[in-house]
Amino acid sequence: MSGIAGMIRFDGQAVSPVDRASMVERLKHRGTVVSQAISQGLLIAFGGTVEASTSGPLYATVDADIFMDISPEQAFITNFAQQGPASFTKLNADFAAAIWDNDKQLLSCVRDPLGIKPLYYVHKPGRFFAFASEIKALLALEEVSIKPNRYKFREYLTWVTDYVPYSTETFYEGIYSVLPGHYLLARSQQVQICAYWQPALSRFDGLSSETYASLFHDYFTSAIDSRIKDKKLVGAHLSGGLDSSSVSGMAQALLIQQHRPSLQTFNIDTEQPSADEQEYVQAMIDRWHSQHHRLHPVSDVLDSVLTINRIFDRPEHFIIPSSFHLSVSLEARQLGCDILLTGHDGDGIIPTGFDFLDELLDANEWEQLQVACQQMVSFPERNITSLSANWPALSEEDKYEKYVLSIIGSDLKKRLRKQSGAAFFSMLRDQKRLLGLSSTAILAYMAKRIQDKLSHRALINNAFSADFKAQTPQRPQQSTQELVKTLSAEHKAPINQVLHTTNIICNEQMNHIGAYYGHQYSFPFFDKNIVELGLATPLEVHFDKGRGRGLIRNGLRDILPPSILSRLTKANFVEYGTISAQQLYELAQEQFGSPGHPIWGVIDRTIFTKIVAVVFNPRFPAKKKTRYNWLLSRIIYLALWLNSIHHQS
Repeated sequence: MSGIAGMIRFDGQAVSPVDRASMVERLKHRGTVVSQAISQGLLIAFGGTVEASTSGPLYATVDADIFMDISPEQAFITNFAQQGPASFTKLNADFAAAIWDNDKQLLSCVRDPLGIKPLYYVHKPGRFFAFASEIKALLALEEVSIKPNRYKFREYLTWVTDYVPYSTETFYEGIYSVLPGHYLLARSQQVQICAYWQPALSRFDGLSSETYASLFHDYFTSAIDSRIKDKKLVGAHLSGGLDSSSVSGMAQALLIQQHRPSLQTFNIDTEQPSADEQEYVQAMIDRWHSQHHRLHPVSDVLDSVLTINRIFDRPEHFIIPSSFHLSVSLEARQLGCDILLTGHDGDGIIPTGFDFLDELLDANEWEQLQVACQQMVSFPERNITSLSANWPALSEEDKYEKYVLSIIGSDLKKRLRKQSGAAFFSMLRDQKRLLGLSSTAILAYMAKRIQDKLSHRALINNAFSADFKAQTPQRPQQSTQELVKTLSAEHKAPINQVLHTTNIICNEQMNHIGAYYGHQYSFPFFDKNIVELGLATPLEVHFDKGRGRGLIRNGLRDILPPSILSRLTKANFVEYGTISAQQLYELAQEQFGSPGHPIWGVIDRTIFTKIVAVVFNPRFPAKKKTRYNWLLSRIIYLALWLNSIHHQS
């Protein structure tokens, strides 16, 4: 693992030896310490490098994994000196760096486009600017106080169905995160934040459908190969899904070709039938013969959450506690793995392409939309329970009608608002005819929409107390939102599926876990070439005649066994999520149950009791419990974290 830290003083003082020692102590698990004194401060690298130009004006502390065949010896200061911030978008690397310009007395901090390498900072105008790969190194500074940021609680404890932009704010007042795809300029009195990421999508214009898949195969091979280069023992998550299977299969194929030790694969067995993917895991083992380890989540779910609080400097982020990740990391450390490959969020980079249906709808391509919807429902393995609890038993005609109406429903609602009643019903008759819909199906759909809307009003989205809402109103935050808007307008690509807070914070959490347990977490799907190819590929190619994820299915035929290539299902972890939420509540309630606990200054206890009742109610439908498991778990995560903050301060 590796990391960086440093401090620039604007008040003429030297960096305190106590502050230097504190930062080094907090981050020593990230690697060997290298430091560079500069005119106004100090740059530190842990297991990384400090770059210095021969003429002296530029210095950089760098935490980077570079995946380019050819790059300058000192990639950051060389490229930055020649091209400035534009150089960052050309790097195929996971990176966080701080560059000091001695002539301009200016510090630039930068982070890779998907936030794989974390970087946090604190700025005291006129006094100092400090940065580090982990927040704990900043909390240890003499002039930094520890105070929870209550505004962050709003985002953390609100159930939403949309992508939430990643913001600069952290759970600590006065400590911020460098935005992915951005750089900041730190001066004595201010910090300026600018976007640099501009994915090069035009290079893929005009390719054939087959070429996209072929390019994906080549890029994916290169992405895996560059990540396992020089690694002694390679590990990989293997759940049996398309993403983890793609990563594991390609990694093992390359290791065999290179006559290197076998891949160590890991999967988590929750012992819940709905989450059982052993059939698919076994298909991969039979195909590639990796050294496989079938594990169970760490048994003490409370201890797992407390461990994450300590490692991650903030509350657990995953809906299911990281007893999953910790069990793999513990085994990987015992085996001696120095890298763990993961398919995390591969479906954000290489999407299903089901947005192709909306594209056809917007273009009024009714005939193509009809064919595409028929393709979607033609697969017996596809079970769309959100449209019907008994989906497999429906006739082909019923499946088609329900699916079409689910696609055009939101569009109908928009048009009803914009058009006169006569124009709307005329348009509805045309769609009914063009798409082959029956009046019965349309009426049934409308009735279900009304029923769903009424039932949705009773759902709980948060448990905030009235006082908390009044005292902590929503406020504007600097975030990735503007970058997403700009790139989406320029490229019409689903950037928001990639650059959002859940994805990025999960990247950060795995980075911290890996650093603590002594291995690098690496994300092949986040390779620059794969990200840009995924964004540039037409939705129709991703859609792949209703199968979805066409680049993987067509590009990795030589890697994936037939059962996985044709797989349309995903494991359902709601049952295990319910069990883990119940266990966590029972184990932890003594630690936050007292009336004076700070969590009750945030949460309405009456609403909380309702959430607990749903999670423990065996008659409440399991598939509808996800939000309640999420809310209960996160409230407890936050309560336990607040305990740790109290002890620190």
